[in-house]
Amino acid sequence: MNYVWLIGLMTLWLVSGAAAKSPPDWVTNGARLADGTTTFDLPLELLANKMYVQLELGSKQRRFVVDTGSPSMLDKALAEELGLPMVGESNGRDAHGQIIKSRVVQADLTLGDVGFEHVPMFVADFSSSPALKLFVGDGVLGSELLSLGAWQFDWSQARLRFATDVRRLPNIESAEAVPLSDFGYPHAPYFDVVFAKKARSKAMFDTGSPSYFAISEPDMQGSRAAGGLTGAWLGFGSAGASLGGAAPNTELAKVGLKSLKVSDLVLGPVVSEVRGLSPSLLGARLLDHFIITLDHQSQTAFFVPIDPSLRALPAVPSGFGFSVSYQDTIQISAIWDGSPAKAAGLQVGDVIHSVNGVAVSLNDADIRRLIVALTEEHIELGIDGKTISLEKREFNGGAEHD
Repeated sequence: MNYVWLIGLMTLWLVSGAAAKSPPDWVTNGARLADGTTTFDLPLELLANKMYVQLELGSKQRRFVVDTGSPSMLDKALAEELGLPMVGESNGRDAHGQIIKSRVVQADLTLGDVGFEHVPMFVADFSSSPALKLFVGDGVLGSELLSLGAWQFDWSQARLRFATDVRRLPNIESAEAVPLSDFGYPHAPYFDVVFAKKARSKAMFDTGSPSYFAISEPDMQGSRAAGGLTGAWLGFGSAGASLGGAAPNTELAKVGLKSLKVSDLVLGPVVSEVRGLSPSLLGARLLDHFIITLDHQSQTAFFVPIDPSLRALPAVPSGFGFSVSYQDTIQISAIWDGSPAKAAGLQVGDVIHSVNGVAVSLNDADIRRLIVALTEEHIELGIDGKTISLEKREFNGGAEHD
């Protein structure tokens, strides 16, 4: 598989409200269900380990990315088009810890026949580049809506389902139930995770993270102390881009975990990204293996294996071994040691001019063409007048840990 961080979506947390005596009105009088239908079952668009849904906003269908690790957000141009008044401002942190000041508006959304009223939405400029517009769309359908019912993410059928009563959803009776924690606005979902007998923590289920698991530095140190690591793989480059811009180039790391459990649900050995910030993240790639239902009202999540024979997660990193960024050009943003990309001499900053013999530039169609090519077992990249051919394989190396 290819570990490609395309554009990291936002994990935006309130920091200005921490010192306030009470939360702002747009939180206390925030998202709620409209009267009427209380279930929907909608198709998902799956692209680059992200999922998108069509919803109605301003009497038109809009394309939103579904991100359980972010509050809801709205493209600045669309907010202005709809004439939505500002109801507040908030300082927050993006996925890389950068402080972001955002305007807040409230809007009414409809998914299927289910209405959501007064949804707080952080305003950001998603139309500034073709890549942002592709990977985010018109906005982010975020975590504050999770508290209003049960949400089911089913990548096997490419469906997003919702019901105010979890018993009305499929895939519940046969599921394994695990505790789900909600620490208040923006209601991001947290699970108890276990790395070793004496190493456990909380991890956020973040569908904006395109990985299986991303372990925080403190959790990695705890796992190492408990003898829970099997190996480590290093790389160099950027961890991705968020609202505050691209993360700076630095040393990157992946580690092998001997075991990963979500409460008593055994996921088994897994290779994990290492992230500098807390919390650790359970990412969207879990949805390749499980249908996951979040029911905040009962504080329970439900996991159903899509194919029990393919339940195991990857224990060793594999793929082409490079990441791509879409800033001013399409270019290599990270390289992993022991990978085909490293062996072929690719370097961070190399500009990709063609993919499989077809010229590419920074537009929607060419970015989609590259995304599809990255899912294949073989790829040819045109860089500096040369054609570089790569085949996916497991990475070499991986120093053992005691």
